[in-house]
Amino acid sequence: MGIRFEWYNPEKTIMRYIAEPEWNWHDYHRVVRVSVFQMMSLPEKSVHSLIDLRLSINGRFPLGAMAHSRTFGKRYMPALSGNAIVLGMPLHILQTLPQTNRVLEGQDGRVYFVDNEEDIAPLLDTWKVP
Repeated sequence: MGIRFEWYNPEKTIMRYIAEPEWNWHDYHRVVRVSVFQMMSLPEKSVHSLIDLRLSINGRFPLGAMAHSRTFGKRYMPALSGNAIVLGMPLHILQTLPQTNRVLEGQDGRVYFVDNEEDIAPLLDTWKVP
């Protein structure tokens, strides 16, 4: 199965990566690199990432979450902001990550961990460009 991607909103400011029940980190990184072609003509730092892991929580989760979680906010291209939201990280993994108040400093930005979609909107509101 793997990971798929789609725009989360019609304004094309949030790219959503959706983990299928069976995926690995190679799938994630490959799909992120493919998705950047959708952002080629967008302004610098205008696209945030949303990583939806809810479907993958069936008892199996790829090893290496600590190392790979920092890459969720990586700016693979200028249009990416470095801000990322992770929806549905399993609690037993979240507890092992070196984060404070569900925020992890990533390579190029911050990674925010949330439990449900209602927690996404307040973060996105703070990231809007006036």
